[in-house]
Amino acid sequence: MTETRLPPIVRGELQPWTDANPAGGPALTALLADLLPVRIGRTLVAGPHDAGVLDLVARRSADLTVLVRSVSDAAALRDRGAVVNGALDGLAAENPARYDVIIAADGLDRLLGPDSPALDWTQRADLLRGLATPGALVVIAVENEFSITGLLDRRPANERHGDGEWRPLHDDPRRPTSPAQIEAVFGPVTHRYARFAAHTLLDSGALRRTRPGFPGARLALAGLAAEASGTPLLAPVTGAAEAAARAGMLDAVAPGWIVAVGGAGETRTAYAGSLTADLGADGWRVGDRVVLDVENAETVLFRLAAAEDVPGFRAYAARLAEAGSIAFFDEIHDFTPAPFGAPTAGATAEERLAAAWIRFGDRLIGGHRRHPWPPWMADGDDLVTTWLAMSGVEATPELRARGRVIAGEPAEHTDPLSLLADADAAQRKIDEQAGHIAGLERTLRFRDQQLRTREQQLRALRDELRRLRSGRAVRAASFVGRVARLRDPKRLAGAVKRRAKAFLLR
Repeated sequence: MTETRLPPIVRGELQPWTDANPAGGPALTALLADLLPVRIGRTLVAGPHDAGVLDLVARRSADLTVLVRSVSDAAALRDRGAVVNGALDGLAAENPARYDVIIAADGLDRLLGPDSPALDWTQRADLLRGLATPGALVVIAVENEFSITGLLDRRPANERHGDGEWRPLHDDPRRPTSPAQIEAVFGPVTHRYARFAAHTLLDSGALRRTRPGFPGARLALAGLAAEASGTPLLAPVTGAAEAAARAGMLDAVAPGWIVAVGGAGETRTAYAGSLTADLGADGWRVGDRVVLDVENAETVLFRLAAAEDVPGFRAYAARLAEAGSIAFFDEIHDFTPAPFGAPTAGATAEERLAAAWIRFGDRLIGGHRRHPWPPWMADGDDLVTTWLAMSGVEATPELRARGRVIAGEPAEHTDPLSLLADADAAQRKIDEQAGHIAGLERTLRFRDQQLRTREQQLRALRDELRRLRSGRAVRAASFVGRVARLRDPKRLAGAVKRRAKAFLLR
């Protein structure tokens, strides 16, 4: 019988327990691949991390230690090297060896157990960095309590965080929650990346320079949308994120950061899933392509619509049709599609253009943005038909149906702010329809009154005609007519013959 070998245990292990949602994903793995040296002596991975991170570190490390506090998690990782089961303070007390690289990309919340002292965030960071050799690379994730998603979270405070943190740090006054406070704790950092979702990391310096509609802001907003997809919000994150980007503060309101201290390799500007991008003087370089660091087409169209510049909107729509390969308008910069979105296979240029206009209409109307077109056009396909005509394409029902399939279903906004805006729009529509109905009823009353007046006039004319027919003048004219006919002998003889014939045949 094969004996099950359990990982070594230090103080602070948890059972039964599991730390779900470990840190990882293609973006974090790609960032660590650039940060870490090719060959590492001793490495510590503290906290739950996924297989991609562990495999990368194992390939580059001569000696790897993985610290997890859950007994079941440690047992599942026992084939990945030196796995230690327990808390950070237990490891520091029983294993005084130093490490050349320390990775805590899951943060410091899930590193203690029930037997651990009540260490605040700064004490945990000092304890972790105390395990590092001089000049070692230390990578730590830091959460941001001032994030957009946190500010717009409509849940009460006691329901926002689970029991994954054995000793809560969200009320810790020494926990850094801004870039300035991070540097106050760590000193000058080598790299700082804003984390907008598990699959989106952006360099903080480049993020401070971006503006709404630019590629950096577009990647950040896409990450924020993914981060907020499972959180009930008071309002959509789009408006607040665009305002933060306009003020150059997207980095300050990110959900969190990945901070690297010590010697690190050369990194890219952005990591979005399996895609990496560098921002240079000529724009964003994605693989072999260069995307200009300018506003996307959607932002330009929103601004033209808000300004009610229909001629400018029409001219820009015509240029979009001539741009060649059509993508969604938030992916087009200077009439060149950026390789950020998923390509649409098996679709014609007209179908992709129809899908782009349909998606733009969903975001324009669904976002309650200002535009010059009447409300009744927004309820159907009239707006899409008009915009496609501006682009030189006839909008057939089949083309619109195909475009709707490519564009997908519009996003549902269930946050209170959107619902209130929808209710206000519905109330305005009700008021407009009520006014229209009142106008029609008034017109009908006027028409009814006109018909009654005309009927009275016709009756008066009939009575007058009846009186005229029975008057002396009419009888005299009739007598004169009969006498005039008798003055013609031929006509008189003919009349006598006809009457005689009729009498004989009777």
